[in-house]
Amino acid sequence: MADIEKAIGNHALWMSHLRDAIVQAHPSVDVAEVRAEDQCEFGKWLYDPCLSVEDRASSVYQDVKRLHADFHRLAARVIELAASGRPLDAYALLYGEYITMSGRLAIAMRAWQDRLKGSS
Repeated sequence: MADIEKAIGNHALWMSHLRDAIVQAHPSVDVAEVRAEDQCEFGKWLYDPCLSVEDRASSVYQDVKRLHADFHRLAARVIELAASGRPLDAYALLYGEYITMSGRLAIAMRAWQDRLKGSS
């Protein structure tokens, strides 16, 4: 459960990283690395076999997994737009679909955290 709380905070920090990438115009961030939802600390935990089969089968886990992948896909797209000299499009995506996705992910993660607390 501490992993979920920590992940919510870490994913919130991505907003500032993405703003920096837009300002830099040619960010030094590896887009493929950002897109890979199983490479961040939370993603590694999310895909780790330590989670029970029951947890993985739950709808809340599936929601978090899907939203987490979408979060990474959108973050990578923001960076791609910034790197290709389209900062206005990058800002529009960041403050539109990305921020909405980020909020949905945080809500789903908290719901999962509450479910795990209830089953302990």
